[in-house]
Amino acid sequence: MKKVIICSIAACLLALVSCQKQIKVTDPITVQSPTPTEQITKVSLTDTEQGYMAAGNAMAFRVMDKVYDGNNLIISPLSLQYALAMTANGASGETLQEIIDFLGYGEEGIDALNAYSRKLLEQLPAVDLSVNLKLTDAILVNDRFPLLPAFKETVESNYYAAVESMPFTNPDYTAARINEWASRSTNGFIDKVLNADELSADAVAYLMNALYFKAKWAGHYTPMFREHATYPEDFTLTDGSKKKVDMMHNVNENRYAIRDGYKVLALPYANYKYYMYILLPDGNDVKPLLEKLAVTPWGEITGSLQGGARITLKLPKFEIENKFHLKETLDALGVKKAFKGGEAQFDRMFSPKPGYVYWIEKVIQKARIKVSEWGTEAAAVTVVEVCAESAGEPKEPKRINFFADHPFVYVIGEATSGAILFEGVYSGK
Repeated sequence: MKKVIICSIAACLLALVSCQKQIKVTDPITVQSPTPTEQITKVSLTDTEQGYMAAGNAMAFRVMDKVYDGNNLIISPLSLQYALAMTANGASGETLQEIIDFLGYGEEGIDALNAYSRKLLEQLPAVDLSVNLKLTDAILVNDRFPLLPAFKETVESNYYAAVESMPFTNPDYTAARINEWASRSTNGFIDKVLNADELSADAVAYLMNALYFKAKWAGHYTPMFREHATYPEDFTLTDGSKKKVDMMHNVNENRYAIRDGYKVLALPYANYKYYMYILLPDGNDVKPLLEKLAVTPWGEITGSLQGGARITLKLPKFEIENKFHLKETLDALGVKKAFKGGEAQFDRMFSPKPGYVYWIEKVIQKARIKVSEWGTEAAAVTVVEVCAESAGEPKEPKRINFFADHPFVYVIGEATSGAILFEGVYSGK
Protein backbone atom coordinates (compact mmCIF):
# COMPACT_ATOMS: atom_id res chain seq x y z
CA MET A 1 0.00 0.00 0.00
CA LYS A 2 1.46 3.30 -1.03
CA LYS A 3 2.33 5.54 1.90
CA VAL A 4 0.75 8.97 1.74
CA ILE A 5 2.98 11.81 2.88
CA ILE A 6 1.49 15.22 3.47
CA CYS A 7 3.76 18.13 4.29
CA SER A 8 2.80 21.41 5.81
CA ILE A 9 5.27 24.24 5.95
CA ALA A 10 4.75 26.76 8.71
CA ALA A 11 6.81 29.70 7.60
CA CYS A 12 7.71 32.60 9.91
CA LEU A 13 8.93 34.93 7.16
CA LEU A 14 10.74 37.86 8.64
CA ALA A 15 11.95 38.92 5.33
CA LEU A 16 10.89 38.77 1.77
CA VAL A 17 11.33 37.52 -1.72
CA SER A 18 11.16 38.50 -5.36
CA CYS A 19 8.87 36.45 -7.56
CA GLN A 20 10.73 33.52 -9.03
CA LYS A 21 10.70 32.63 -12.71
CA GLN A 22 9.06 36.03 -13.36
CA ILE A 23 5.64 34.61 -12.49
CA LYS A 24 3.11 37.41 -12.13
CA VAL A 25 0.98 37.13 -9.00
CA THR A 26 -2.55 38.16 -9.89
CA ASP A 27 -4.12 37.57 -6.45
CA PRO A 28 -1.55 38.67 -3.84
CA ILE A 29 -1.93 37.54 -0.24
CA THR A 30 -3.26 40.27 2.03
CA VAL A 31 -0.65 42.09 4.08
CA GLN A 32 -2.07 43.17 7.43
CA SER A 33 -0.39 44.08 10.69
CA PRO A 34 -0.77 46.71 13.40
CA THR A 35 0.10 50.17 12.08
CA PRO A 36 0.32 52.50 15.10
CA THR A 37 -0.19 56.22 14.53
CA GLU A 38 0.52 57.36 18.10
CA GLN A 39 3.83 56.77 19.83
CA ILE A 40 3.81 55.13 23.27
CA THR A 41 6.39 55.64 26.00
CA LYS A 42 7.21 51.99 26.56
CA VAL A 43 6.07 48.41 26.07
CA SER A 44 3.89 47.74 29.12
CA LEU A 45 4.65 44.30 30.53
CA THR A 46 3.26 42.75 33.70
CA ASP A 47 5.63 41.05 36.14
CA THR A 48 4.64 37.70 34.63
CA GLU A 49 5.26 38.97 31.09
CA GLN A 50 8.65 40.32 32.11
CA GLY A 51 9.42 36.74 33.14
CA TYR A 52 8.38 35.58 29.64
CA MET A 53 10.71 38.18 28.13
CA ALA A 54 13.61 36.99 30.26
CA ALA A 55 12.92 33.37 29.31
CA GLY A 56 12.66 34.27 25.62
CA ASN A 57 15.97 36.11 25.74
CA ALA A 58 17.61 33.16 27.48
CA MET A 59 16.29 30.94 24.68
CA ALA A 60 17.78 33.37 22.16
CA PHE A 61 21.32 32.97 23.48
CA ARG A 62 21.01 29.19 23.89
CA VAL A 63 20.02 28.90 20.23
CA MET A 64 22.85 31.20 19.08
CA ASP A 65 25.38 29.19 21.09
CA LYS A 66 24.20 26.03 19.31
CA VAL A 67 24.22 27.33 15.74
CA TYR A 68 27.44 29.39 15.74
CA ASP A 69 30.05 27.63 13.60
CA GLY A 70 32.81 30.26 13.42
CA ASN A 71 31.36 32.19 10.48
CA ASN A 72 29.40 35.44 10.40
CA LEU A 73 25.96 34.90 11.90
CA ILE A 74 22.55 36.59 11.93
CA ILE A 75 19.48 35.00 13.53
CA SER A 76 16.16 36.29 14.85
CA PRO A 77 14.82 34.75 18.08
CA LEU A 78 11.66 36.85 17.76
CA SER A 79 10.94 35.35 14.35
CA LEU A 80 11.51 31.86 15.74
CA GLN A 81 9.17 32.65 18.62
CA TYR A 82 6.33 33.74 16.32
CA ALA A 83 6.77 30.73 14.04
CA LEU A 84 6.65 28.27 16.93
CA ALA A 85 3.89 30.20 18.72
CA MET A 86 1.52 29.94 15.76
CA THR A 87 2.48 26.28 15.27
CA ALA A 88 1.91 25.58 18.97
CA ASN A 89 -1.73 26.59 18.62
CA GLY A 90 -2.21 23.51 16.43
CA ALA A 91 -0.62 21.18 19.00
CA SER A 92 -1.80 19.52 22.19
CA GLY A 93 -0.54 17.40 25.08
CA GLU A 94 3.20 16.90 25.54
CA THR A 95 3.92 18.31 22.07
CA LEU A 96 2.35 21.63 23.04
CA GLN A 97 3.99 21.65 26.47
CA GLU A 98 7.50 21.10 25.08
CA ILE A 99 7.11 24.02 22.67
CA ILE A 100 5.79 26.46 25.28
CA ASP A 101 8.42 25.30 27.79
CA PHE A 102 11.13 26.00 25.20
CA LEU A 103 9.66 29.46 24.61
CA GLY A 104 9.49 30.05 28.39
CA TYR A 105 5.76 30.03 29.19
CA GLY A 106 5.76 27.09 31.61
CA GLU A 107 2.47 26.50 33.41
CA GLU A 108 0.78 29.60 31.98
CA GLY A 109 0.22 27.79 28.69
CA ILE A 110 -0.94 28.69 25.22
CA ASP A 111 -3.39 31.45 26.19
CA ALA A 112 -0.60 33.39 27.91
CA LEU A 113 1.63 32.84 24.87
CA ASN A 114 -1.02 34.24 22.53
CA ALA A 115 -1.81 37.28 24.68
CA TYR A 116 1.88 38.11 25.11
CA SER A 117 2.57 37.67 21.38
CA ARG A 118 -0.30 40.00 20.52
CA LYS A 119 0.96 42.64 22.98
CA LEU A 120 4.43 42.65 21.43
CA LEU A 121 2.93 42.68 17.93
CA GLU A 122 0.94 45.80 18.77
CA GLN A 123 3.36 47.70 21.03
CA LEU A 124 6.87 47.07 19.66
CA PRO A 125 6.18 49.11 16.46
CA ALA A 126 4.63 51.91 18.57
CA VAL A 127 7.52 52.73 20.95
CA ASP A 128 9.41 54.68 18.29
CA LEU A 129 7.59 55.74 15.12
CA SER A 130 10.95 56.81 13.63
CA VAL A 131 11.90 53.13 13.43
CA ASN A 132 10.36 51.06 10.65
CA LEU A 133 9.40 47.84 12.45
CA LYS A 134 6.86 45.48 10.89
CA LEU A 135 5.59 42.15 12.22
CA THR A 136 3.25 40.57 9.67
CA ASP A 137 1.53 37.17 9.72
CA ALA A 138 -0.37 35.18 7.09
CA ILE A 139 -1.46 31.61 6.48
CA LEU A 140 -1.81 30.14 2.99
CA VAL A 141 -3.87 26.94 3.17
CA ASN A 142 -4.31 24.07 0.74
CA ASP A 143 -8.04 24.20 -0.03
CA ARG A 144 -8.22 20.42 0.48
CA PHE A 145 -7.20 20.82 4.15
CA PRO A 146 -9.25 23.60 5.78
CA LEU A 147 -8.17 24.91 9.17
CA LEU A 148 -10.22 24.22 12.26
CA PRO A 149 -12.42 27.30 13.00
CA ALA A 150 -10.98 27.68 16.52
CA PHE A 151 -7.39 27.66 15.20
CA LYS A 152 -8.30 30.16 12.45
CA GLU A 153 -9.96 32.51 14.94
CA THR A 154 -6.95 32.31 17.29
CA VAL A 155 -4.33 33.22 14.68
CA GLU A 156 -6.52 35.98 13.23
CA SER A 157 -7.27 37.63 16.58
CA ASN A 158 -3.88 37.20 18.28
CA TYR A 159 -1.45 37.33 15.34
CA TYR A 160 -3.37 39.54 12.87
CA ALA A 161 -2.89 36.68 10.40
CA ALA A 162 -4.48 36.92 6.96
CA VAL A 163 -5.83 33.41 6.24
CA GLU A 164 -6.32 32.49 2.57
CA SER A 165 -6.80 29.20 0.73
CA MET A 166 -5.92 28.02 -2.77
CA PRO A 167 -5.23 24.80 -4.66
CA PHE A 168 -1.61 23.73 -4.30
CA THR A 169 -1.49 22.15 -7.75
CA ASN A 170 1.10 24.56 -9.20
CA PRO A 171 4.19 24.80 -6.95
CA ASP A 172 5.68 27.61 -9.06
CA TYR A 173 2.66 29.81 -8.46
CA THR A 174 2.35 28.83 -4.78
CA ALA A 175 5.98 29.81 -4.20
CA ALA A 176 5.50 33.04 -6.17
CA ARG A 177 2.54 34.06 -3.99
CA ILE A 178 4.49 33.38 -0.78
CA ASN A 179 7.55 35.23 -2.06
CA GLU A 180 5.54 38.21 -3.31
CA TRP A 181 3.79 38.53 0.08
CA ALA A 182 7.11 38.32 1.89
CA SER A 183 8.65 40.92 -0.40
CA ARG A 184 5.89 43.44 0.25
CA SER A 185 6.04 42.72 3.97
CA THR A 186 9.79 43.42 4.19
CA ASN A 187 10.42 46.00 1.46
CA GLY A 188 12.23 43.38 -0.65
CA PHE A 189 15.17 43.11 1.72
CA ILE A 190 15.47 39.29 1.50
CA ASP A 191 15.07 37.69 -1.90
CA LYS A 192 13.97 34.17 -2.69
CA VAL A 193 12.77 32.76 0.62
CA LEU A 194 11.43 29.61 -1.03
CA ASN A 195 11.96 27.89 -4.37
CA ALA A 196 9.25 25.85 -6.01
CA ASP A 197 11.35 22.68 -5.68
CA GLU A 198 11.40 23.15 -1.89
CA LEU A 199 7.62 22.72 -1.70
CA SER A 200 6.02 19.34 -1.20
CA ALA A 201 3.49 18.19 -3.79
CA ASP A 202 1.21 17.35 -0.83
CA ALA A 203 1.67 20.58 1.16
CA VAL A 204 -1.07 21.42 3.66
CA ALA A 205 -0.39 25.02 4.70
CA TYR A 206 2.20 27.77 4.96
CA LEU A 207 2.16 29.75 8.21
CA MET A 208 4.19 32.90 7.63
CA ASN A 209 5.53 35.74 9.75
CA ALA A 210 7.57 38.58 8.29
CA LEU A 211 9.77 40.64 10.61
CA TYR A 212 11.39 43.77 9.20
CA PHE A 213 13.54 46.41 10.93
CA LYS A 214 15.05 49.59 9.53
CA ALA A 215 16.40 52.46 11.61
CA LYS A 216 18.88 55.31 11.46
CA TRP A 217 21.45 55.72 14.19
CA ALA A 218 20.50 58.33 16.79
CA GLY A 219 21.71 61.87 16.11
CA HIS A 220 19.42 64.19 14.19
CA TYR A 221 22.06 66.82 13.44
CA THR A 222 25.34 64.95 13.89
CA PRO A 223 25.42 61.50 12.24
CA MET A 224 26.94 58.76 14.36
CA PHE A 225 29.20 57.65 11.50
CA ARG A 226 30.40 59.65 8.50
CA GLU A 227 31.31 57.98 5.22
CA HIS A 228 34.61 59.84 4.89
CA ALA A 229 35.66 58.35 8.26
CA THR A 230 35.25 54.77 6.99
CA TYR A 231 38.39 53.14 5.64
CA PRO A 232 40.08 49.71 5.54
CA GLU A 233 41.75 48.51 8.73
CA ASP A 234 43.00 45.23 10.13
CA PHE A 235 40.48 42.84 11.70
CA THR A 236 41.94 39.93 13.69
CA LEU A 237 40.27 36.56 13.06
CA THR A 238 39.83 33.81 15.66
CA ASP A 239 43.03 32.05 14.56
CA GLY A 240 45.08 35.27 14.96
CA SER A 241 45.40 36.03 11.25
CA LYS A 242 44.35 39.44 9.95
CA LYS A 243 42.22 40.72 7.09
CA LYS A 244 41.23 44.18 5.90
CA VAL A 245 37.64 45.30 6.55
CA ASP A 246 35.87 48.64 6.08
CA MET A 247 35.95 50.13 9.60
CA MET A 248 33.58 52.91 10.68
CA HIS A 249 34.81 55.40 13.31
CA ASN A 250 33.06 57.48 15.94
CA VAL A 251 33.87 59.36 19.17
CA ASN A 252 30.83 59.88 21.37
CA GLU A 253 29.30 59.39 24.80
CA ASN A 254 27.52 56.05 24.73
CA ARG A 255 26.59 53.68 27.54
CA TYR A 256 29.04 50.87 28.16
CA ALA A 257 29.99 48.15 30.65
CA ILE A 258 33.16 46.25 31.43
CA ARG A 259 32.30 42.70 32.48
CA ASP A 260 34.17 39.50 33.21
CA GLY A 261 35.95 38.62 29.96
CA TYR A 262 34.13 41.09 27.68
CA LYS A 263 32.97 44.68 27.19
CA VAL A 264 29.49 45.91 26.13
CA LEU A 265 28.58 49.04 24.19
CA ALA A 266 25.03 50.29 23.47
CA LEU A 267 24.56 52.20 20.18
CA PRO A 268 21.16 53.94 19.99
CA TYR A 269 18.81 54.15 17.02
CA ALA A 270 16.46 57.06 16.24
CA ASN A 271 14.80 58.15 19.52
CA TYR A 272 16.74 55.92 21.91
CA LYS A 273 14.23 53.07 22.26
CA TYR A 274 16.03 50.56 20.04
CA TYR A 275 19.73 49.77 20.40
CA MET A 276 22.48 47.70 18.85
CA TYR A 277 24.51 46.15 21.63
CA ILE A 278 28.09 45.18 20.78
CA LEU A 279 29.56 42.51 23.10
CA LEU A 280 33.30 42.34 22.54
CA PRO A 281 35.33 39.53 24.15
CA ASP A 282 38.77 40.27 25.57
CA GLY A 283 40.31 37.65 23.28
CA ASN A 284 39.80 36.67 19.64
CA ASP A 285 37.56 33.62 20.27
CA VAL A 286 33.87 34.48 20.66
CA LYS A 287 32.75 30.96 21.63
CA PRO A 288 33.48 31.32 25.39
CA LEU A 289 31.42 34.52 25.35
CA LEU A 290 28.49 32.73 23.68
CA GLU A 291 28.63 30.02 26.35
CA LYS A 292 28.60 32.70 29.05
CA LEU A 293 25.67 34.55 27.45
CA ALA A 294 23.66 31.31 27.35
CA VAL A 295 23.58 31.29 31.18
CA THR A 296 23.60 35.04 31.94
CA PRO A 297 20.29 36.97 32.15
CA TRP A 298 20.12 39.60 29.41
CA GLY A 299 18.60 42.05 31.88
CA GLU A 300 21.68 41.72 34.07
CA ILE A 301 23.89 42.70 31.14
CA THR A 302 21.81 45.70 30.01
CA GLY A 303 21.36 46.74 33.65
CA SER A 304 25.14 47.01 34.06
CA LEU A 305 25.49 49.65 31.32
CA GLN A 306 26.57 53.09 32.49
CA GLY A 307 27.44 56.48 31.02
CA GLY A 308 30.09 59.01 31.87
CA ALA A 309 32.77 58.09 29.34
CA ARG A 310 33.70 59.31 25.89
CA ILE A 311 34.04 56.23 23.73
CA THR A 312 36.37 56.02 20.75
CA LEU A 313 34.68 53.43 18.59
CA LYS A 314 35.76 51.36 15.62
CA LEU A 315 33.03 49.17 14.13
CA PRO A 316 33.11 47.16 10.90
CA LYS A 317 30.66 48.07 8.18
CA PHE A 318 29.11 44.71 7.36
CA GLU A 319 26.37 42.74 5.68
CA ILE A 320 25.47 39.15 6.62
CA GLU A 321 22.93 36.71 5.22
CA ASN A 322 22.58 33.06 6.16
CA LYS A 323 20.17 30.18 6.54
CA PHE A 324 19.92 27.60 9.32
CA HIS A 325 18.17 24.26 9.72
CA LEU A 326 17.15 24.32 13.39
CA LYS A 327 15.54 20.90 13.90
CA GLU A 328 18.55 19.38 15.67
CA THR A 329 19.08 22.55 17.69
CA LEU A 330 15.49 22.57 18.97
CA ASP A 331 15.63 18.84 19.71
CA ALA A 332 18.78 19.38 21.77
CA LEU A 333 17.04 22.22 23.65
CA GLY A 334 13.98 20.16 24.63
CA VAL A 335 11.51 20.25 21.71
CA LYS A 336 11.50 16.51 21.00
CA LYS A 337 8.04 14.98 20.65
CA ALA A 338 7.00 17.47 17.94
CA PHE A 339 9.56 15.89 15.57
CA LYS A 340 8.43 12.27 16.03
CA GLY A 341 5.88 10.86 13.61
CA GLY A 342 3.27 8.84 15.44
CA GLU A 343 4.02 10.63 18.74
CA ALA A 344 3.61 14.32 17.90
CA GLN A 345 0.20 15.75 18.72
CA PHE A 346 -0.93 18.25 16.08
CA ASP A 347 -4.69 17.71 16.27
CA ARG A 348 -5.79 21.34 16.77
CA MET A 349 -4.75 22.84 13.43
CA PHE A 350 -6.70 21.17 10.60
CA SER A 351 -10.20 19.80 10.21
CA PRO A 352 -10.17 16.04 10.98
CA LYS A 353 -8.68 13.76 8.33
CA PRO A 354 -9.22 10.20 9.57
CA GLY A 355 -6.07 8.12 9.48
CA TYR A 356 -3.45 10.90 9.43
CA VAL A 357 -0.74 11.76 11.98
CA TYR A 358 1.33 14.94 11.92
CA TRP A 359 4.82 16.00 13.03
CA ILE A 360 7.36 18.79 12.44
CA GLU A 361 9.93 17.75 9.85
CA LYS A 362 11.94 20.96 9.39
CA VAL A 363 12.56 24.30 11.09
CA ILE A 364 14.51 26.68 8.84
CA GLN A 365 15.45 30.32 9.35
CA LYS A 366 16.91 32.70 6.80
CA ALA A 367 18.01 36.16 7.95
CA ARG A 368 19.90 39.17 6.66
CA ILE A 369 21.40 42.30 8.24
CA LYS A 370 23.14 45.35 6.77
CA VAL A 371 25.05 47.72 9.10
CA SER A 372 26.47 50.93 7.62
CA GLU A 373 27.09 54.60 8.37
CA TRP A 374 23.42 55.62 8.17
CA GLY A 375 21.99 52.81 10.33
CA THR A 376 20.76 49.22 10.15
CA GLU A 377 18.35 47.18 8.04
CA ALA A 378 17.49 43.61 9.05
CA ALA A 379 14.95 40.90 8.30
CA ALA A 380 14.44 37.18 8.95
CA VAL A 381 12.41 34.16 7.82
CA THR A 382 11.49 31.11 9.88
CA VAL A 383 9.97 28.06 8.20
CA VAL A 384 8.38 25.23 10.18
CA GLU A 385 7.58 22.24 7.99
CA VAL A 386 4.85 20.00 9.42
CA CYS A 387 4.40 16.61 7.78
CA ALA A 388 1.71 13.94 7.99
CA GLU A 389 1.24 10.36 6.88
CA SER A 390 -1.55 7.83 6.97
CA ALA A 391 -1.60 6.15 10.37
CA GLY A 392 -0.91 2.46 10.61
CA GLU A 393 1.62 2.39 7.81
CA PRO A 394 5.24 1.55 8.68
CA LYS A 395 7.34 4.71 8.78
CA GLU A 396 10.69 4.81 7.05
CA PRO A 397 13.57 5.81 9.40
CA LYS A 398 14.62 9.55 9.20
CA ARG A 399 18.20 9.93 8.13
CA ILE A 400 36.89 52.42 26.57
CA ASN A 401 38.70 52.08 23.50
CA PHE A 402 36.10 49.96 22.10
CA PHE A 403 37.77 48.59 19.00
CA ALA A 404 35.62 45.90 17.46
CA ASP A 405 38.63 44.68 15.49
CA HIS A 406 38.18 41.00 16.37
CA PRO A 407 35.11 38.71 16.49
CA PHE A 408 32.17 40.07 18.49
CA VAL A 409 28.51 39.40 19.30
CA TYR A 410 25.82 41.93 18.38
CA VAL A 411 22.19 42.20 19.51
CA ILE A 412 19.36 44.46 18.29
CA GLY A 413 16.88 44.99 21.11
CA GLU A 414 14.08 47.24 22.35
CA ALA A 415 15.03 48.94 25.61
CA THR A 416 11.71 49.39 27.44
CA SER A 417 10.70 45.73 27.17
CA GLY A 418 14.12 44.11 26.82
CA ALA A 419 12.96 42.27 23.67
CA ILE A 420 15.70 40.86 21.45
CA LEU A 421 14.79 41.11 17.75
CA PHE A 422 18.05 40.01 16.15
CA GLU A 423 21.36 38.64 17.36
CA GLY A 424 24.51 37.39 15.73
CA VAL A 425 28.27 37.25 15.48
CA TYR A 426 30.65 39.19 13.28
CA SER A 427 33.67 36.91 12.94
CA GLY A 428 35.13 38.43 9.79
CA LYS A 429 34.58 35.15 7.94
